[in-house]
Amino acid sequence: MRRTITLVALALFFINAANAQVWLELGLKGMMGFTGFYNKNISNDSRHDSQLGLATSVGGVAAFNIGEYHGLNIEALGATHHQSFTFRGDDGKNNAINMEWKSTDVYLLYRWYRDNGAFLEIGPKVTYIRDAQQSYGTDWADVKDKYADKYYSAAFGVGGFVTTSEVLTVKTGLRAEYALTDLISAQGQADGYPSPYANFESYAETRPFRLGLYMEVTFGVGGIAQAMCGRRGFLFGTRYK
Repeated sequence: MRRTITLVALALFFINAANAQVWLELGLKGMMGFTGFYNKNISNDSRHDSQLGLATSVGGVAAFNIGEYHGLNIEALGATHHQSFTFRGDDGKNNAINMEWKSTDVYLLYRWYRDNGAFLEIGPKVTYIRDAQQSYGTDWADVKDKYADKYYSAAFGVGGFVTTSEVLTVKTGLRAEYALTDLISAQGQADGYPSPYANFESYAETRPFRLGLYMEVTFGVGGIAQAMCGRRGFLFGTRYK
């Protein structure tokens, strides 16, 4: 049943695209903001004190616009995530723990545009982890095998146009993300990550989250639209004219 609903939704989407203006934009995107994670064991443990970290992303975007109000954004961004917290040991000393993982983040987002230039966006994100390091005090270790190869998140955002021309479009927005699957691999779970030093009685999943501001600059490649003569054909540039 779920597969049938998905196929019907896709069919309706492309039927609508066949009768509307269809435009392609390609460009660059950068994002920066706060990041953190939720782990039940760490959150409920008085020995831990967590702080928000910083995440930065940069990469490419392809915007597939359909008509005046609908679009699909496909984004591939290289990202670096930082997270820090402290742990008070039996000696009463606070030990700093730092986590850093580098990833390739792939988004597929539906956008709903309004006449005033504002838009909403929602969709899934897949994070492919390329490298991971973690420290306890001043000792850093490569923990790539303790972290999952990939994890999935839900993303939601709001944004708007900064400027448009016949070639160039600049958009900005605010995006929130929350992981739906665990950051830690099976090996890391067995070893008690991300806090192997704490000896919790049971394992708890680690779900990263993020809130970031972004800037998106795209160039209108062109699309299929109704020309001045009334016939549909390929037009160069952007539809924001």
